[in-house]
Amino acid sequence: MGFFSMSTTGSTSRHLALLGGLRRSGTWEVPPRLQVFAAVGGADLDLTQATLPPVTEITKISLVGGLRVRVPAHVRVEVEGFSLVGPRPSSPVGPAAGPDVPVVRLRAYGAFGGVAVVTS
Repeated sequence: MGFFSMSTTGSTSRHLALLGGLRRSGTWEVPPRLQVFAAVGGADLDLTQATLPPVTEITKISLVGGLRVRVPAHVRVEVEGFSLVGPRPSSPVGPAAGPDVPVVRLRAYGAFGGVAVVTS
């Protein structure tokens, strides 16, 4: 069982799965709000070739499954959330906040699964 799109309303895109993972890469337009819900499964998002709004909020809620996001070096990433088991960055990744710096806010909640941010 993989992910399927629940709905896209306005600036929010929601994805749901019981088992499986969401993987996006290549050229794509990232909505201002992306929400991923899974019982068992995480999200692997490559934003290096994506079109980003000035501020992007990505929320991942799952029992088991992490969140891995690859971003260009000029993007600031802020991480919040919790997990019982799994690492996550404790401070922002990337450049300091500024008017011309795109921001990706990651909110990851789950029992098992960390957050990894990779810059390129």
